[in-house]
Amino acid sequence: MSISRAEIKTIWMVVAAVTVFSLIQWGNQFYEQVLIHINLQAAHVVLEVTAFAICFAILILGWMIFVPTLCRQRLVISALFAGVGLLNLLHAISVPGMPLYDPSIGETPSIVLNWISQLVGALGLLIVFTLQKSTVNPRARLYAIIPVIIAVTIISLLVFQQVHWNQATIDWIAPYQQVSTLLLYAAGICNILLRNRAERPESILTIVQALIWLFLAKVEESFGSGTGSLEGLFGECLKLIGYYFLLKGIYFVLIEEPYKRHKETLARINYLAYHDELTGLPNRRLFTERVSAEMGRSQHERNRFALLWLDLDRFKTISDSMGHAFGDRLLVAVAERLSRFSDKPENVFRMGGDEFTVLMRIINEEKEAEAAAQKLVDLFEQPFKIGPSSFHITSSVGMAIFPDDGISVDLLLQNADIAMYSAKGTRNSWKRYAIPMNLKAKEKLLLENDLRIALELGQFHLAYQPLVDLQHEYLVGAEALLRWSHPQKGEIPPSEFIPLCEENGFILQLGEWVLRNACWQMKIWQDKGYPPIVMSVNLSIRQFRQHDLCERISRVLEETELEPQWLELEITESIMADVTFATEMLERLKKLGVRISIDDFGTGYSSLYYLKRFPIDKLKIDRSFVNDVLTDRNDAAIVSGISAMAHNLNLKVTAEGVESAGQVAFLKEQKCQEAQGYFFSRPVPPEKFMDLFELDKGKRKLEGISS
Repeated sequence: MSISRAEIKTIWMVVAAVTVFSLIQWGNQFYEQVLIHINLQAAHVVLEVTAFAICFAILILGWMIFVPTLCRQRLVISALFAGVGLLNLLHAISVPGMPLYDPSIGETPSIVLNWISQLVGALGLLIVFTLQKSTVNPRARLYAIIPVIIAVTIISLLVFQQVHWNQATIDWIAPYQQVSTLLLYAAGICNILLRNRAERPESILTIVQALIWLFLAKVEESFGSGTGSLEGLFGECLKLIGYYFLLKGIYFVLIEEPYKRHKETLARINYLAYHDELTGLPNRRLFTERVSAEMGRSQHERNRFALLWLDLDRFKTISDSMGHAFGDRLLVAVAERLSRFSDKPENVFRMGGDEFTVLMRIINEEKEAEAAAQKLVDLFEQPFKIGPSSFHITSSVGMAIFPDDGISVDLLLQNADIAMYSAKGTRNSWKRYAIPMNLKAKEKLLLENDLRIALELGQFHLAYQPLVDLQHEYLVGAEALLRWSHPQKGEIPPSEFIPLCEENGFILQLGEWVLRNACWQMKIWQDKGYPPIVMSVNLSIRQFRQHDLCERISRVLEETELEPQWLELEITESIMADVTFATEMLERLKKLGVRISIDDFGTGYSSLYYLKRFPIDKLKIDRSFVNDVLTDRNDAAIVSGISAMAHNLNLKVTAEGVESAGQVAFLKEQKCQEAQGYFFSRPVPPEKFMDLFELDKGKRKLEGISS
């Protein structure tokens, strides 16, 4: 267990206090000879007045300093020591030779007042440091000080109006008062140390030091015979030291530390107002201010500057696959790399999500900005090291130049954003803003708005492409493919609207609609007497990440009354990014009885280890490898390797995009079991798919007769 610097300092202070106390005891006779000519009574009064001054300073701390941040502890302490200081002052001016001293009564009133002030101070400190540091209204100061003044007045009247004091009773009470005060000081020390055992800042330990000095002062005072004794004088000196540390500690604990925290909070708020909390980069607000200032400077000096708007490609898919914590770590890594890219890191901004901007000040010609944009795209060629793994991501960059592409912050930012979305069409590239891009951006926005109502208006429908057994060319399955018939734009290809659905989250609702309708259709065909085949439905990564996916699929199967073995879910290799979650989800899906296939195999996070670990039934070779198997040796080798690997893992293999008899022959040689593509049939509506059933039925019957 490590000891902080403040704790070491406190330990040395305890040693110093004990040493001083021991030296006083050891040299008592020597001090009597040295101080024989000093008026101890007068010295005592001077020390008491000084103590009153310190108490008054403590009152001021609670009454006048930083009143808006006044807390309950500070208010109670200021009121408490206002009372203690007044009692000490009354004690000082009621000793022999002072105005309130009555020779007929003696020193008893002074002694009693001293006892009361000590008990009240010790008990008050014990109570105060058990209170919470809640803020109080400044007007509460009056409600705190008035009772103190009333209490001191009542005590004074009771003490000074008492004419006859029973000295035997006073002598009997004395040891109990001394022990009680010492116990309260000790309890206060223990209370503070226990309540702050996790962390003991220097300020709170200063209070402990004060209590130690007050404890020793009381012990020293108990050795004496009254205010005129040498022990009483030394006790007052030790008490004065205790009051000093108490004042210092109260200032640290209740004023300086809250003030520092207040300043730190304001600084933090101001920082967060202009910086992104995750990456530490300047945010959109600071971006607006700096670009506005840059516009003014450029107009004055007749210069140009450029904005590079960057967006990470497929970031949402990565974040959904790997989890948001991984996404945050990736954003931090991107921010660090962008900061190194720019000559001035303060010119790199995070606009929100996975979008960043880079401000290029003073460009002499457009080629400078174009070179910077290409350099920004190339910056992502190197993988990002996140934990033990490395990940490749790409970016799309849009560029807008002031004043050519906008003369206001909003317009310049809008046009850079439009250019970036244009670059998204090809990804891993950059585009300079051009006026025709506005039209495409508006079309995309209108298309996104139309998506929301398309489902309600029944504009979506399903087409079905057959899956064929290659050995006999029998019909063994159908893949449900989503189509959108727009009333004005006609048939919109899935490549245009599916990415939009994934961006805005509509894919969840739409994906469940596809699943339900595909299952209904298969059940209808079965009820018509057609032989049962497997219905394949694509599952997006967003759907796969739903924790209640199994419950949703189970509910659909129950509603449509389709047996689970006739449903095949097609997922992409991107699910392999988060192995733990993917394994758990796939095992839960297999328990439902459905089949699992990996779609577009070979284009994502391929791994033999994952394929061995995942409970899957089939691999679908991506059409990009099948297209050129007859002309490209590399593609042929890839298809051959995937097929051999699948056989070794006891997995079925389906080839996508088959368009020629030569491809069919090659796939048969590689022992690929299934295929789909235009060679067999284009995607067709449900009623035309029944013709394929009839054709398949006739083929099976003919082969059965011939055999």
